Order: sequence, then structure tokens, then C-alpha cells
Amino acid sequence: MQSKLTLHSSLTPDSREAGREHPGIQCLGFPGGERHVRLPESVLGSTDRCWMITAGLYSAEGVMELLLLSDALKRAIPVEASIHLQLPYVPYARQDRVAVEGEPLSAAVFCQLINSAEFASVTVSDPHSDVVSALLKNVRIIPAAHYVQQLREGALAHVPALAVVAPDAGARKRVETVAKAIGAPVVYASKRRNPLSGKLSDAAVESELPELPLLVVDDICDGGGTFIALAAALRERSRQSLYLYVTHGLFTKGLAPLTPHFDAIFTPFCADPALAEQTCIHRAKPA
Repeated sequence: MQSKLTLHSSLTPDSREAGREHPGIQCLGFPGGERHVRLPESVLGSTDRCWMITAGLYSAEGVMELLLLSDALKRAIPVEASIHLQLPYVPYARQDRVAVEGEPLSAAVFCQLINSAEFASVTVSDPHSDVVSALLKNVRIIPAAHYVQQLREGALAHVPALAVVAPDAGARKRVETVAKAIGAPVVYASKRRNPLSGKLSDAAVESELPELPLLVVDDICDGGGTFIALAAALRERSRQSLYLYVTHGLFTKGLAPLTPHFDAIFTPFCADPALAEQTCIHRAKPA
């Protein structure tokens, strides 16, 4: 998965969401493996006072390129100008605790790197846990409910009512907030994961299932194993339509393992542009 960096600017600090784009950021690699960034010509000599970097970070190279871009930008723009970061997906956010002795607290390491760039604000979409919110400076959170509300008003507007499913204990707070926002009942499920091997087991539905279509809601789909196992457990007890919403679609094993189990898959942020263009992906409108 490739990372993507885009850059916008405006004359005043009151229009962070708008402004003109500066295409042509060059991300280069040296033979020794180091990364290098070169700003577009349109940035050099600009007097714009507000700058926005949007970073889709899906690789270690992308993280370094973001830090290099931030440094280059600070050196090129007026000293009083502000730089804001749109960071929908937070890498390493799932490593928000030390599960096995001898491992790092990766979420803290990544957030320290972002904080070192001293962005005026950092906007994150549906982070994995509250740990990220606590560790990032000047952070603004866009919750999953924002995107699911768009989904209910758009691609799922034809569904009169539905229930939302929390796939595991870690998703319960997120799903309860979503359910309140859209006025839907909650179905609770659970799973077990081996902290050493990462393997999943014992997917189970813990709630009674209403006679309603079901929308599974979570922050990230990586390989999809959690959702495939959950779909099988749900299908044993319900013949209602089954949908999957994830804020961040990594889909590291593609969509083929998932599509037999769900009537539709929804994500506002798909890591793979090729998958994002497939008709089985329905994208909610980003904030």
C-alpha cells in the first residue's frame, strides 16, 4: 500500500478546509534507502498564511516523507504561517498497549514523531482508541458516527431501519455512539485473539438479533478475518441483509474474502485506490 501526501494553502487562517492545491510533491528514494522530498515550485515564495497537509499513511516510508515534507515546508513559507495536518488513518494506533513483555508501545512512538513536527492542528478520523487522542497534541477527532450518519442518508437511505453490530469489546464504545447518533439498536459480539500469534478464535454473538438488517461497524479492516468469522456467526441466526462499515479499509487480502459474506461494504478511506474504484466498495463522503 502506497502512502499519499497532498498540500493546500490559503491566505487566511480561517479557511483551513479550503484553499488552492499545490500538486507535484516529489517523494524520492536514495540508493541507500533514505527518503527525500522536494516541494512544488508553487510553494516557493508563497505568502499564504495557512497550510494543510493531508496524509494517507500506509507505509513506514510515508511516515518519513511526511516529516520531511513538514520540515521543508517550514523552511519555505513565512515564519508566522501555520501548518495543519489531516491524518485520517493513524499508523500504529492498534499497538496502544504492551500486550507481551519486551514489545514497544508503538502508538506512543508514532505520536511522538507527529508531535515533534509541531502542527497547529492534527485532524484524525475515528482513531482506534482514546490513547491516540491523549497522545497527540492539538488533535481534533472526527468520530465514526459522522461517517455512518452520511451513510444512512446516502447509500443506506433505502433501508428503513437497521441494527448496528459491535464485533468485539474494543468496538463497543464506538458502536454505542454510532447507534445513538442514528437511532439504532446494538448487537454485541465477541472474539478472542492470541497476543503472540495474532490468530482469532471463538467469534460469538452475545445479543438477541432483531428482525432488522445488520450493519457491522468498526474502525479498521485489515485482512478481514474478524468480519468473516463474525458474518458466519450472524448468518447462523439471521437471514437479514448484512452490511460492513469500516472507517479505514486497508483490505490487505483484497475484497474477495469479504464479499461473499456481506451485501455491501462501506468505507470513507480506502488504502488501495484500485479497490476504492470497484463497485463493491461504497465510499461515504469524507469530512
